[in-house]
This record gives sequence, C-alpha cells and structure tokens, in this order.
Amino acid sequence: MYFIRAIIDFVIILLLIRLLIRPVETNFNQIFSIIFRITEPVLKPVKSFLKKDLQAVLFSVFILVILRGFVFIAIKTMPLLSGIGISFLYLFQLLFQFYIIVWFISVLTSYGTQNYAISMVQRAFQPLSLLSSFFRVPRKHFSIFSFIFLLLLFSVLNHLLYYIIAFNRLSPSFSFFHSVAEGLKLIIMLFTFPGFFTLVIIAGVLISWVSPDPYNPIVQTIYGISEPFLTPFRKFIPSLAGLDFSPLIALLCFNVVGNFLLNFINSVVRVI
Repeated sequence: MYFIRAIIDFVIILLLIRLLIRPVETNFNQIFSIIFRITEPVLKPVKSFLKKDLQAVLFSVFILVILRGFVFIAIKTMPLLSGIGISFLYLFQLLFQFYIIVWFISVLTSYGTQNYAISMVQRAFQPLSLLSSFFRVPRKHFSIFSFIFLLLLFSVLNHLLYYIIAFNRLSPSFSFFHSVAEGLKLIIMLFTFPGFFTLVIIAGVLISWVSPDPYNPIVQTIYGISEPFLTPFRKFIPSLAGLDFSPLIALLCFNVVGNFLLNFINSVVRVI
C-alpha cells in the first residue's frame, strides 16, 4: 500500500508540473518531453470526455487524490471522510512545498538568462504577480509578498481542512498559529534529509563524478538549483586536494540547523 501511495504521489507531482509546461516546449526540452510521455497515459481516458488539457489534468489530480484517500483507509482504519480529507490535506501540503521550491528558485536564479525552466517558474507565479499588482506591491518587495501570501494561504486552507474534514474532533486549543507552524515546518523539511534541496545537492555530487554533459537539460536543472545554495559555502571552504567539501558541509548545516528549528517550533507549539 505504501508503494501504491508513492506512485500516486509521483504522478500527482508530474501532473501539476505539466500544467506549467507548454506543449511546444516538449520539442526542445528533454525533461518536459519525459513528463508529457509519463502523464499522457493517465490523461488519455479523461481526455475522451474532457478535451482541454487543463480540465483533464485537474480532474485526474482530483481522482488520484480520492484514490489516495482509499489507500490511507486501507493502511490505517479510519472513516471514509477522514481518509479523503487527509489526502486533500496532503495535496495542499504538496502544492505549498512545490510553490516554496519554485519561490526559492525564482529568488536564487537570475532572470537575465531566459530558458524553459525560468519561463516555467514565471508562469507558476503569474497569479501572484497579478495579485501583487492588484495590491500595488512594489516589484522589489514581490518576493517577500509572495512568500508571506503562500504561507498564509496554506495556513488558512490547512486550518479549515483540519476542522471541517480530516480532524473535526480536534481540541479548540488547536489555533491558527499551529497551521502557520505546520507551514514553516514544511519549508524547513525541504532542506533536511530527505528533503528536496538535499536530494538535489546529493544528485549534483553524484553526477559530478561521471563528467556529465553540461548541455544536458537534466544536468543544467540540477546544477541550476544546487549551485546557488553551495556558492556561499565555497567562499569559506576551499577545495582540499582537488576535492570540494562544500556539498558535505552544506548538507550537514542544513540538517543540524533544520532539525534545531523543527524542534524549536515543536516546543513552541506544545506550549501554546
């Protein structure tokens, strides 16, 4: 059952990424082409009655979330509504972490150089750009605005879903602050093993041992995400005998600091 859940989670992630990819880009980007090939069999039955790609993807994600709810029920005995509610809660958490990953990439990546990955990031943030324009947020403050908005939006949805669907028997002491703390913990967990950024750094180290093709889009994506995190460490950690220890130190710092912050947040939440 855990294996089935992992497969469903993986397909949901690919479907959500597909929403940000234009079909024409699959002709020029290997990663985008692979995502389309993997997700097309999932969408094919749905496209028989929903012709538009957006509708087919959203409907497929909805069905997969419901299916994952039944998996939760099979793993641990619980009411049907609770199983489906937890599945939707995980979807919100996944979307939140995805947007936080995109947020870090957008902050750390220079927009002077345009490529398909940067264009995808920009498309992901178009709704937030429109919202910031509506509130007349200065462009230089957009990153802060988008981060706070994402955290607050997740906290509201998380809080409502806990009460209405998944955990409607929670104690009244469960406050909105607990949902904010949950969002902060999800952000920190991206940096602690096996979080997304730690896995990307490890992948970058592994492929560096085999002299990868620098023009390969997968290699460019991995290095494009990992290098901005490693650059500050390289300023203080010189190479020894030709060996770069900055990834090891970065991973160690991410895990030590991350676990400290997680424990700190948990201790604060227990007090409140």
